[in-house]
Amino acid sequence: MNAQRLSQDFARLDGVPEEHRASISHFYRSLTRHVHEGLLTIEQADIVREHLLRLAERGSNPANTGNIEDLFCFTLRDTGDSVRAFAQALADCTKVFPMEDEAWLHPRLRSLDGTRTFSQVKDLTHLGPADKMLVAHTMVAYGDADMRGFAKGMIRATSPHLDDVGVEQEFAKMVVQSQHHPSSTFVLARARGLTLEVPPVFEAAGYSEGSIRDAQAFYDICARFEPGWSESFADGVIPSVPAWLDWRAAYLDARSKLPLDLLYQLVSDTLTNFLDGTMESGKWTDASVVFDGAHSATDVLPALARIVNRYIAEHIALHDRTAYELIRECTPHLAPWGIGFEGESAVVMPGLPERFDSLKAQFEAAWRRREAMDGAIRSAL
Repeated sequence: MNAQRLSQDFARLDGVPEEHRASISHFYRSLTRHVHEGLLTIEQADIVREHLLRLAERGSNPANTGNIEDLFCFTLRDTGDSVRAFAQALADCTKVFPMEDEAWLHPRLRSLDGTRTFSQVKDLTHLGPADKMLVAHTMVAYGDADMRGFAKGMIRATSPHLDDVGVEQEFAKMVVQSQHHPSSTFVLARARGLTLEVPPVFEAAGYSEGSIRDAQAFYDICARFEPGWSESFADGVIPSVPAWLDWRAAYLDARSKLPLDLLYQLVSDTLTNFLDGTMESGKWTDASVVFDGAHSATDVLPALARIVNRYIAEHIALHDRTAYELIRECTPHLAPWGIGFEGESAVVMPGLPERFDSLKAQFEAAWRRREAMDGAIRSAL
């Protein structure tokens, strides 16, 4: 990739709202590196760049860009599959609320008792604005015409021999491989009673009847998660009540029957939550303000430690993996932000963290976004 091309790419950022520029520039540099390494073609990298610019134009949450980068880059390096990497990234691109009521869900959700189907965001009348986003963002991403276009563009750039039928099947695989809400107890608690409508999209992706049955059984079990269990995870503690133990046994049994390409999304979504891009763009500072009530930059530190401990407990309980795996992955990225570990627990390190000035800037930006979101929600009422 020549210097003139790079200069043109970065020049286009001048037209992007300022709050998006740093995180998009960070992602651009990663894409350029991957092209030089032979992991991406220039055409594939251009599709991701255009997608990032479009997200900024549409008012996406800039605090989330770094996590999209980490999902994409981690998966690309781990699998060598640019389509799989883009699928992981696309699934987390609509984390903004309030969501558009008319936004379509793909795949659709249905009630566990089968009496209701949810095709659009507005159908989720029992959920508040933030919970709609948490539950539906992976489905809204693939119901969005703009994002579908980018997804199919990546498929064609990667496999130019495919005809339209082949592209549609690969697109359906991207959808199937990106529904990662069962990796988070925070989301499972809000999705209680809601299951994916598995057959249409799984059939389109070419999965066997047995795999479709197994996947539907898995998502049905996820819909039976008791919201009260999430409170234990918020404290970094795995529940021990009999009902939880029975649910977890059923969950792990059903999970073990999923195709490997469906299992990958669940683990990688957790492993990428505290990498460099995510920390740089302020995803968890944003979450601490919106969901944990942080009122200052110093409030973010204990909130971040609690978030890390929740994910450690989930990594053990939902993925049946060791705490060490997640701690090893995230330790070097968390330390500059003031989070260390004692045994298998995240703790706030003494003194101000190395990146405290950046943390303060993230907090101020997050607070402005919260006030804007609160105003938008009040206007919609």
